[in-house]
Amino acid sequence: MAIFVPQKVVLNWYRYDVGFSIELMHSFVRGVEKQATASLAEYRAKRTAREHQGLDGDTWDLDSIFEEHFPSLQRRSALLTVWGFLEHELDKLCSLYQSEKGFKLAVSDLSEKGIDRSTNYLEKVAGLNGLKASPEWNNLKTLQRIRNLIAHEEGKLRDRNGKPRDRILKDMKDFGFLKGEVEILVAEGFLPKTLDICKSYFKLIGKVIEANETAEIISRRKTDN
Repeated sequence: MAIFVPQKVVLNWYRYDVGFSIELMHSFVRGVEKQATASLAEYRAKRTAREHQGLDGDTWDLDSIFEEHFPSLQRRSALLTVWGFLEHELDKLCSLYQSEKGFKLAVSDLSEKGIDRSTNYLEKVAGLNGLKASPEWNNLKTLQRIRNLIAHEEGKLRDRNGKPRDRILKDMKDFGFLKGEVEILVAEGFLPKTLDICKSYFKLIGKVIEANETAEIISRRKTDN
């Protein structure tokens, strides 16, 4: 963990708390990509073999599996980890607000889940206006739909009636680094962009926090005078 431990207040959340955590996530993502690259290089060095890692080339399309499918699975798994980090940091901020400001309502008291619940808390309880009206939130919601399909439907691009998931197909095109006909295949570059989207949303929250806290300080000074 980071050696420097700043005071746990909402004003420090973006600059210190989540800032350090983002660095850890970037290191994690680099590690995942390094593993994917190493696995791919190993396969390519042995591509003339009739089998690889116990899979028979007469039965399986080895190029498709080791060039696309397995690297995609690694990145999809990493996406779930990054998304869990995002949700945890937002919930942590909500709890920090409740503790620092003395709010009676906890984030767990709201009915929604995940980023929708925490962002509702930040807007409606903590008073951080404009989060859901931002481009950063729209980007995050696109990522959320992609993440949810991977987490709950194994990334399948057709629903249970066989109809294409048109909204997800549009999201994939808009987001980039994604392809596939049967299921979502995640390409190199997706995870860094995911982290950039998370960081942009955190940065937006940090700016609103700073503006609110500054206004509160000025108001208190006027009252004291």
